[in-house]
Amino acid sequence: MQEEVIQGLEKFIDESPTAFHAVLRTGQILEENGFQRLYEDAMWSVVPGGKYYVVRNDTAIMAFVIPQEKINGFHVFAAHSDSPAFRIKCNPEMKAEGYYVKLNTEKYGGMIMAPWFDRPLSIAGRVTVKSSDSSKRMAVSSKYGLDNLLINFDKNMCVIPNVAIHMNRDMNQNLSYKAQTDMLPLIALQEVDEKDTFSLEKTIAQQLEINQEDILGTELYVYNREAACKAGMNDELILAPRLDDLECVYTGIQGLLAAQPKHHINMLSVFHNEEIGSLTRQGADSTFLKDTLMNIIEAMNMECFDTASAADRIPSKEKLFRMLVDNSFMMSADNAHAAHPNHGEKADPTNRPLLNKGIVLKFHGSQKYATDSYTEAMVREIAQIADVPVQTYHNHSDIAGGSTLGNIAMAQVSIPAADIGLAQLAMHSACETAGCKDVYYMTDFATAFFEK
Repeated sequence: MQEEVIQGLEKFIDESPTAFHAVLRTGQILEENGFQRLYEDAMWSVVPGGKYYVVRNDTAIMAFVIPQEKINGFHVFAAHSDSPAFRIKCNPEMKAEGYYVKLNTEKYGGMIMAPWFDRPLSIAGRVTVKSSDSSKRMAVSSKYGLDNLLINFDKNMCVIPNVAIHMNRDMNQNLSYKAQTDMLPLIALQEVDEKDTFSLEKTIAQQLEINQEDILGTELYVYNREAACKAGMNDELILAPRLDDLECVYTGIQGLLAAQPKHHINMLSVFHNEEIGSLTRQGADSTFLKDTLMNIIEAMNMECFDTASAADRIPSKEKLFRMLVDNSFMMSADNAHAAHPNHGEKADPTNRPLLNKGIVLKFHGSQKYATDSYTEAMVREIAQIADVPVQTYHNHSDIAGGSTLGNIAMAQVSIPAADIGLAQLAMHSACETAGCKDVYYMTDFATAFFEK
């Protein structure tokens, strides 16, 4: 069973080169397990025992399971679908030396740039086109006469070549990179005077078998095409792109599928744009979570809820929302930094997460992480139930750390929350490293959380 979980994670990562694909694959897994899709522009009908999901802008997803018994709150397991990558700009084709064709790109998120050199790269993302019979069949969403199509070339399509050591003898000494100069992918070789010059848009049209003139918009990313794999003397490690945060997305899915809800509505919330601040309509700072919670409440009969009210004092939907949120809990699941084998000085002196040693409970003095003493206690209690070890993470006090989605989401829905994750090395690299045992730990923890 544990081996199947790792294989499932590897497959999920390989099939999710972008947030678009991660959400599409999540929806497919949910539907394979009896979930019904709902839409934000339609009235909802949900019933006790039902399983549902809703998608916003093809990159964020909320999945939830309604218990059979009286409802008194929500259990939310939150993660994010995006990872640092290179976004392809408009009019991307650039010529060099009268022969090379490279792509004009920009950074998405705070990435480590050096590992992107000399790897097999490909292109994937979303293409928006005028609606037609052919595009409708492929569309993941449609509105106002426009169809959104996903594309993944799934071939070794381009490469960012390094400069040879012979041409830069300082290559290994504090070299910095400029995104506009050093990081542009080489995609084709072509003479300047060739009539049929390379066009990415034309290549997209051919791949999707649509008319080029029907393409009205694109969101395309260069991604590392190397497959997720196990490593280590005893296959104890997993190496993969996009572990942050698809590892938490996948384990959250598995927990949701395995658990039987009791008195709380179980919800998996996968937001987008965490790597760039979450300030979008599908990010943690959007109304997506609040809208979904309100839609659920409005779609259900009042007798489904344990309102603890007198019969003559039935609360309004808004009051019921506030009552349920106060009796709810969120796990904000985003991977954490492991103590580094070569640079232990970067870690906090007494809080040093290690691979395969359990889930990581994250703290921050300025509350960039949502954990407080109450939510810490809740995490530890659930971990005891699941028989899962817990590690703690604080930043080294002299090194600024990152942030995550917990407190950002709480600005929209004031729900008790803790920030957790799994220990990993090389966060935001083109290829990251984590521990296989931790995948099982988080799956068991998510299951116990949803069943508490």
